[in-house]
Amino acid sequence: MKKANWMMNALMAFALAVAVLGASGCKSSCPSCCAPQSQSGPAGGRENHATQYYCPMHPDVVQNSPGKCPKCGMDLMEKK
Repeated sequence: MKKANWMMNALMAFALAVAVLGASGCKSSCPSCCAPQSQSGPAGGRENHATQYYCPMHPDVVQNSPGKCPKCGMDLMEKK
């Protein structure tokens, strides 16, 4: 009888642990594993970001519009 009570208590503890861990959900900082997947819209599932332009000689120079590099005067290239 003692063995049956011990087994029942162990199974109840295990079931409680599984329920608590399952209810806690994903705590990961990885957005791809926890975030709900968005529906593909007219943009084909790609997010709409502003186009950025950079200088091939000075990659630290980044602008939101085409133009010339303020350091060397080269035309800025579109980031892809």
